[in-house]
Amino acid sequence: MSVFHRALPILTCVGVGCLAWTGCAPAPTKAPAAKPAAASHDHDHGHHDHDEPESFADGVAKLEALAADLTEKLADSAGESADDAVHDIGHLLEEVREFATKEQFEGDVAAAVTGALDELDECFGKVDEAFHSVDEKADPAKELESVRERIEAAFKSLKVGASGEAK
Repeated sequence: MSVFHRALPILTCVGVGCLAWTGCAPAPTKAPAAKPAAASHDHDHGHHDHDEPESFADGVAKLEALAADLTEKLADSAGESADDAVHDIGHLLEEVREFATKEQFEGDVAAAVTGALDELDECFGKVDEAFHSVDEKADPAKELESVRERIEAAFKSLKVGASGEAK
């Protein structure tokens, strides 16, 4: 279970209204059945702006693009759309995690990929918390900047797996 899903009960009642990391129901307790990569997104709210990844490497590339998009939106003070981008990153992280499981990475590569996904989960979770904080001084852009090096290192580790070093 990701850091965000563990924090979901806290996040949903913070501030005005119920705000959630992903905007969906909590993650299922067991993995969903495998579906073809081209299958439509199975969330019923349909507000996600990311395309479904077709592979682990594709998912990593899409994550990087969404992270860059988030940086631009925060620089432009695009509050709500930046918050949506963080939520899309959360959904995409879960999808990439599913692909990582299917890839059956071994040894150091498996540890690096898992650690990198956990790191991204935590880093973007901090940004999400800043969006939904009751503290008026909470600043998602500053939070993103504070974890920038960790995010870059995590992407480097994911690229090791994306380079085809699966078994």
